[in-house]
Amino acid sequence: MYKSVAFFLVFTFFQVSFSQLELPNAPRTLSEGEAPNWTPSPDREAVDTCGPYFNNYVGLVKTTDLYFEELRTGNAFDFNPYAGRGQRFHANQEIEISGLQFYSFQNNPLVDSLMVVTLLYDYDELIDSIGVELARDTVWVTHTAFTPLLVDLEVNSYFDEPVVVSEDYIVALYTSTNDSLKIITNSAVDGDGDGEGVSFAYYNNPVAPSFTGWYSTLPVFGPSYDLDYLINPLVRYELHDDFTLMDDSICPTIVSAACVDYTQVANFSDPHYNRFSGTPATKVSWTWGDGFQNTALTSLCHTYETPGTYTITLRDSIRRHDYFDFTCAVARTKTIVVLDSIVANASFSGSGLVGNFSSLSSGIDSVLWNFGDGAMSNEFNPTHTFPTVGSFDIWYYAYGPCNTDSLMLVFDANDVSLPETETNWSFYPNPANNSLTIEAAMQYEKVEIINFLGETILNQSLENGFTIIYTGNLANGTYIIRLNGTAIESLNLFVISH
Repeated sequence: MYKSVAFFLVFTFFQVSFSQLELPNAPRTLSEGEAPNWTPSPDREAVDTCGPYFNNYVGLVKTTDLYFEELRTGNAFDFNPYAGRGQRFHANQEIEISGLQFYSFQNNPLVDSLMVVTLLYDYDELIDSIGVELARDTVWVTHTAFTPLLVDLEVNSYFDEPVVVSEDYIVALYTSTNDSLKIITNSAVDGDGDGEGVSFAYYNNPVAPSFTGWYSTLPVFGPSYDLDYLINPLVRYELHDDFTLMDDSICPTIVSAACVDYTQVANFSDPHYNRFSGTPATKVSWTWGDGFQNTALTSLCHTYETPGTYTITLRDSIRRHDYFDFTCAVARTKTIVVLDSIVANASFSGSGLVGNFSSLSSGIDSVLWNFGDGAMSNEFNPTHTFPTVGSFDIWYYAYGPCNTDSLMLVFDANDVSLPETETNWSFYPNPANNSLTIEAAMQYEKVEIINFLGETILNQSLENGFTIIYTGNLANGTYIIRLNGTAIESLNLFVISH
């Protein structure tokens, strides 16, 4: 339970010159702004705050002593001239302010409510006081007695439109009446403000009119006035954009494979918004989806032992200065694929001196074939003609993102026997590339090219026993040449190698 003590400010007059600041404009009518949704959530997306608006005031956790201060304009008969209070907050990043919250009651039995004007100002660092007015609202205090439960004294004021600030700002309130209106602040006996000097008072003394305007209480009135008024901006800001995952697919058992990087926004390190601002990284946690977890780090790497798909989750929280919910947690996720090892798999077919080879491995980046005769190929499905008859050890290498695997095949290159025929003709070159020249005796009239399936794939006439056959469009391999004439036929083999 909070301790309530009646506290009246006493001011000792001393010779100091202060800037003259104009009285704020006349109050507007009651705001038509609507209260934002205050429902907290344990997990929020990036760029979203919890609530989304929440009380972020540091004064609630600095002391167990709460005090009353009268809020009134003052007159010549009672030297109680503080008509307003203000509190400065940092704006380390863009912050949306929809209104403010304070704790107050009035004990005049003749009225049912007292008016308070709430304001949002820019902070003027040059004069250490309020700057341009950005927004205002008018609210009414209806609480008629103090209660140690602050929620029973809460007054929420909402501006007609939220205001986005990117520099330090002041939220303030004042009254234009001389009635018995009291607001709640923290200890004024020991000056519990921690030396920040962020509290302001609107001094409106008709007896000493030179002291009229907004003043920073710490430098003007001394250390015992280093207060923290319980005036709280209702804010929304981006908690973070996201974390960076260096690669979305990695190999297992590789040290420093899955690396992440996360930058906390400035408000994580500001005591106005985060009770743990001195060590904000301690509230960071990572779960990797494989049963392991890390905490208190913003940049780190993780090693996965087993292939699969995993979800990486980042959690971070701001410890809020709110009496009903202290934690504002956000969670972001990314998926990472831990690749499996590849396995070498290949096959071949062919006859004679020509073999056709096929890579059957999946998930590979590249291959290498070593045909055992000094020749190599990095094609996935090459055709190779061996120079001689014999048995050749074919090594197949499959290269993947995480490993290399190999397989040995044995290819038997053999001669293809043909029946003995007339040899009164010749052909060249052999192996052929783009063309094959045939010279024959005059009795041969046409030539056929036949593959090893027995299919005639080319039929061409001989002119005076001579012709040139275009072979550029034929696949590599061994073929049969058949020459035909009147009552004569002759066969032979040739090889096409591009």
